[in-house]
Amino acid sequence: MEDLKNSGWPLLIIIVTITVLAGGVAVSCSSDGEKDMSKNKENKSAQREAQLNQNKLAEASYADLSSDFVDRVIHDQPVDKHLEIFKNINADSLDAALDTPRKRLTFWINVYNGYTQHFLKTDPSLYKKDRNAYFDKDQIEIAGYNVSFNDIEHGILRKGATIWSKGYIRVRAFREDFVQKYAMETVDYRIHFALNCGAASCPPVVAYREDVVAEQLNANSRFYLNNQVKYKKDENVVMVPALMSWFSADFGGDDKEKRGILREYDALSEGVDPEIKYLDYDWTMKIENYKSYGV
Repeated sequence: MEDLKNSGWPLLIIIVTITVLAGGVAVSCSSDGEKDMSKNKENKSAQREAQLNQNKLAEASYADLSSDFVDRVIHDQPVDKHLEIFKNINADSLDAALDTPRKRLTFWINVYNGYTQHFLKTDPSLYKKDRNAYFDKDQIEIAGYNVSFNDIEHGILRKGATIWSKGYIRVRAFREDFVQKYAMETVDYRIHFALNCGAASCPPVVAYREDVVAEQLNANSRFYLNNQVKYKKDENVVMVPALMSWFSADFGGDDKEKRGILREYDALSEGVDPEIKYLDYDWTMKIENYKSYGV
């Protein structure tokens, strides 16, 4: 995630161009000012989602390994073995192993969330100093690549989406080899209710498991939306997360599609047709925001 702050005229020209092509205003994940670190201690006792034998990690599937990685980061246990395996995975072997959308979703969501929590717990200085640089830094070593959080979020999980285009422009054909190899074939909007970038407005971190990832994504989407969405009956307005504006195309693009998603997760009642407005995003740093699902 990046913002437009202090970008200057070249970026403005790019944004205007993309806006014309996309048919909408390009909006970023942005905020101003210094942010303080806070921890969500009440969720620290999240139920264990995966407990692999640490002496047999090399025998685990990559999806299970990623789940165990997140679980251990949640519980402040060493993850050096996981990081070493991720770094040294054969790129083609990883691609072959992630042979279903379910496996790819599980692996890459866990990698994103696990590394976010690991880095912010270890050294949050870059995030606090320059959040754009933090998300764009090639600091994740995996399968012989050095990649960024933006590469994973927008390149892989959002199928090569151009950050500023709200998802209306996807240029996977011109992206780096890493994105070409691992990008999802379709975009699942539920990723936006699963990815945790360390901010207070982010959804909670879950150790996603391949066998029940669909159920976990549904449960976390329901939890997040029901805690964020506010319906103002007198104004016939529903306030929804800013994510649904920033990545509008991922949610179907128009308000009708977005209202349908809200109803699907019981965040909006049937029989009402409110105008959609967007909540401010709280970028205050908040780690240890965890949740567990007994599925």
